[in-house]
Amino acid sequence: MAASDNNKVGGAIFNMRRYSYHKNKKTRKEKVGFFTAFSVCIIAVALALWSTYASIGGFDNQNIESEPTYIATMEPVTEAVNNQVTGITVTDVQEETTETEWVEPETETTEEPATEVPYTGENGSLQTILQVSASLDYPVASGKITKEYSEDAVYNKTMGDYRAHTGVDFEADIGDNIVAMSEGVVDSVYTDEMFGTVIKITHGNFSIYYCGVSDHIYCQQGDEINRGDIIGKVGEIPSEKEDGMHLHIEVKVGDKTIDPLTVIGSNR
Repeated sequence: MAASDNNKVGGAIFNMRRYSYHKNKKTRKEKVGFFTAFSVCIIAVALALWSTYASIGGFDNQNIESEPTYIATMEPVTEAVNNQVTGITVTDVQEETTETEWVEPETETTEEPATEVPYTGENGSLQTILQVSASLDYPVASGKITKEYSEDAVYNKTMGDYRAHTGVDFEADIGDNIVAMSEGVVDSVYTDEMFGTVIKITHGNFSIYYCGVSDHIYCQQGDEINRGDIIGKVGEIPSEKEDGMHLHIEVKVGDKTIDPLTVIGSNR
């Protein structure tokens, strides 16, 4: 009797433990399922909220970007103000203009005297241009020409080179008288390194240079000279010593030299 009761008690205890085990196992499964479902719900809610926020934000941005910009402008009223002053209306008045034909006044043209004289072999033409009343006289008694005028370079024995000879050389001895070739005024008396003592006499619009004068000079600056007056005596010419004794004559119109023989008389 006691053994049978013990078996019953042991079986009851075993069944209770088995029931408790299965019950606890079932409870754990239910808990896992519950938390899984709960997590899925939270994720779904979060996704729904994010989607809604994104759609609202995009809509707002779209509205902001597409919203037109309005710029206030003010129409000019200057014209109205200019035409209305304290209730007085000003109307535009057009001035009547008459066209007049411009007539240019007649002016007299005066020709300036030429400062450059071209070379010509005719005495009469140059005498007219130079305002010479007659042919120029020879400056020395001999009247013999030892070297003619040349704008082309010719050999210079003294200097040992080729250069233009812008005058005429008249044969003369030292001490021979030098006479004025025409009436005029003594412009200057000076010493030149190449041509020695020089007497410059102005005759109207041209000048004659007497080069190679000695210390015997019978005129000075400002003197009025007549044709044939003795103005000095023949000396030496430093740049033409090797050409023999002579008097070097140059004729200039302004700064332009011309051939003296074109205005020197031929009736000797």
